[in-house]
Amino acid sequence: MEYDKDAALAKRKQLLSVAARDPVGAILTDEVRLRLVNAFASITPPEAPEFTIGLITINSLFDSPKARSRKPGNVVLNWRKLLDIVPDVSLASLGAASLPVAPQVAIVLVGLYIWNKVWRGAVEEFSDIEAVTILALWQNRDGESKIAESEGFVRVSELRVHYALPPLTNSQYASAINRLVQLDCIKLENGIIWLREWIRVTYS
Repeated sequence: MEYDKDAALAKRKQLLSVAARDPVGAILTDEVRLRLVNAFASITPPEAPEFTIGLITINSLFDSPKARSRKPGNVVLNWRKLLDIVPDVSLASLGAASLPVAPQVAIVLVGLYIWNKVWRGAVEEFSDIEAVTILALWQNRDGESKIAESEGFVRVSELRVHYALPPLTNSQYASAINRLVQLDCIKLENGIIWLREWIRVTYS
């Protein structure tokens, strides 16, 4: 069995391109973007197709070799692994002296772009609102990766103060939560938020 390593490499390059294309990604160095993608995405290559020919008969002499069906590869995105590198990101590793958002927020924001592209195949705009919200929820989740929606608002507000960002209204917080639900980053039921740690998507 052989694997199509070129397909896996192309998929990784695609994710790096997504990381570089978003508005905030321009402040991240290539080294940081590579580290981000390597932490966030685990890429398994598809199996390379095998060519076979069956019993040779007069008719089969004119047949072309047939390729067996190809087993697709997988892309696994893992929020926990991405957020593990957030505390290590420093201003020294970024390419600009004056940043629109803190580097930790930029890392999470790029993660949202990659998640959306891989999971939904869509290109949408995100802001520090969604990024700080998902970061605060992860930092304050319980052992079951859950947090009350009301407590989440308090924790998000605290983190925005920490990063010198404008405070959120209840409406803005609710909108961010709804959007994260639509992205399948979180689930919300009876006022309790459950944080989804990972997704797996196949590709060929």
